[in-house]
Amino acid sequence: MQSQRGFSLIELMVAMVIGLIISGAVLQVFISNKNTFQLQNASGHLQENGRFALQYLAAEIRPAGVGMGVRLAEESICVVGTNGAASEWNSMNRPIWAQRITANGALGAVGTDQLSLFVNDNCGAFLTAGEILRPGVNANIKVTAYCPSMQQNRAVMVMDIEKAVIIRVTNKPNASGSGVVTLSHAAGTNDKAASCGGFKFSDIAFTDPARVVGFSSKIFYVADTGRKDVDGQAVRALYVRDVSSVPAQSQEVVEGVESMHTRFGVASTNSVGVQSYMTAAEVEAANRWGDVRTVKIDLLMVSDGRAPGAQDQAIEFDGAAVAADGRMRQVFSTVVALRNRID
Repeated sequence: MQSQRGFSLIELMVAMVIGLIISGAVLQVFISNKNTFQLQNASGHLQENGRFALQYLAAEIRPAGVGMGVRLAEESICVVGTNGAASEWNSMNRPIWAQRITANGALGAVGTDQLSLFVNDNCGAFLTAGEILRPGVNANIKVTAYCPSMQQNRAVMVMDIEKAVIIRVTNKPNASGSGVVTLSHAAGTNDKAASCGGFKFSDIAFTDPARVVGFSSKIFYVADTGRKDVDGQAVRALYVRDVSSVPAQSQEVVEGVESMHTRFGVASTNSVGVQSYMTAAEVEAANRWGDVRTVKIDLLMVSDGRAPGAQDQAIEFDGAAVAADGRMRQVFSTVVALRNRID
């Protein structure tokens, strides 16, 4: 009967070394696959959010200024509806307007652009002949047609070729049938201290035909959400603020938008095509908002948390280097033509 022999110490050590090598190789493959998955997941999330943000903004920008008709000087627009956003309606006679945020406390993060768009419903409603608007008392005004934008707690503009008054609709206008439609505006929703330019605040008479315009006035901006990502970094998002709703309402559109910059394609007088691209400050300084034909949008998107390899990522946004912090970033850009401004 033969005696049984076990492994020698050398054989055990060799086997352990081989096992460690195989385990290390398997672990390396696992880590590599995990990093690849995290990288692809972060990239896919950036692509999804970036494309959605551009498509959303493009759809909102294209109709800017549609149905505006006569453009009035800002001092001729009298905002009497309280609880609204009177300060945010200052540029509503422009189809499009923007500014770079330079100080805390503004609507949007410092260094980002704020973009304002105005569209009216252009549905052809008019003030009935001889109607007088009395903002100082509870009143009903009669209009010739119902427009979808004539909703309770929405703002509407009554305007002729000289002036415009913005009131808050406090009733629920009847959408059924045809003929005269009544819009109510309670005295408590009107600002008696409103500045109305060169016309009297009380008993405002309009020159026939006076249009009654429902409108969409929106502001797009980038701001902190107040949330943190998985690594404790502050999360920013693209927001839209509807200032034609009373009171104005802000809503988050998509997260991961770290910054937004804009440039505007400006056409020369009586020109068909865009002659140059200008920043918001340059357009403002030259008073060229009426000549804007296209808008270039640049979005800096950032991942939700750190991504493998992103700690050394070199990226530029609007000509400036962006400091790497371990999160993946990508710039998304598009150019949008204003439909009603193509000559």
